[in-house]
Amino acid sequence: MKAELSRVRRFWEDHVNNEYFTRHDRGTPEYFAEIERRRYASHYHLPELFERLRPVAPGLRLLEVGCGIGVDTLRLARLGFAEVVGIDLTAVAVRLAGRRARREGLGTVRFGVGDAEELAFADGSFDVVYSFGVLHHTPRIERAVAEVRRVLAPGGLALVMLYHSRSLVNLVHRLLGLPFESPRNLKDHCPVVYRYRREAARELFAGFEDVAIRSEYPFTHGMRAAARLVPRSVERALGRRIGWHLMIEARKGR
Repeated sequence: MKAELSRVRRFWEDHVNNEYFTRHDRGTPEYFAEIERRRYASHYHLPELFERLRPVAPGLRLLEVGCGIGVDTLRLARLGFAEVVGIDLTAVAVRLAGRRARREGLGTVRFGVGDAEELAFADGSFDVVYSFGVLHHTPRIERAVAEVRRVLAPGGLALVMLYHSRSLVNLVHRLLGLPFESPRNLKDHCPVVYRYRREAARELFAGFEDVAIRSEYPFTHGMRAAARLVPRSVERALGRRIGWHLMIEARKGR
């Protein structure tokens, strides 16, 4: 498993997440601005999720597992959380995230290299754990989900996105043999990409209470031509049926 995790790390070191949204030089203000603009224009469900957190954020502690270059982390930090920590498997992403946070005056947000399967935090350290499109890339995902639960305080909230096996995206990519994670290189596949049915995702989170699962986002970056032709209302309806993202909200028992 350690060797497999090392292969995953090398893949993400070579394919910094979200860079397919931009051609600007890595780490520049223009680079981050374009990534953020295009990410939230297509991932319509994320700004809505974050706004639902705004009323409860003040005073709470949040951990993002798999923060990448910190796009979501910094957006979440601006909601008023008392503490925000982002960890990622790759040092290159952590350096980029930290550099941007300091540049934008958000130096209190902490970033570090970390492994989702072995979170370096005490039990009950956070009120919210957020992980978007990350845990399905770690070999021992059951252990990672258990770690999310461990570091949550009693009553704490887990917000996790996993890939949906019964989705249009999964069907298209499997039929055409396309990689899920490298739009600029169609021959390069991430070593670990789990996909889940709703029922299987619910089993994965069986240790939590009040588990709610919905699907969103019917098209990916590589299907953006189709997305431009579809009204957002239709896109949302398709997302609820055959969306690529299983959005999971689960509470740790008290």
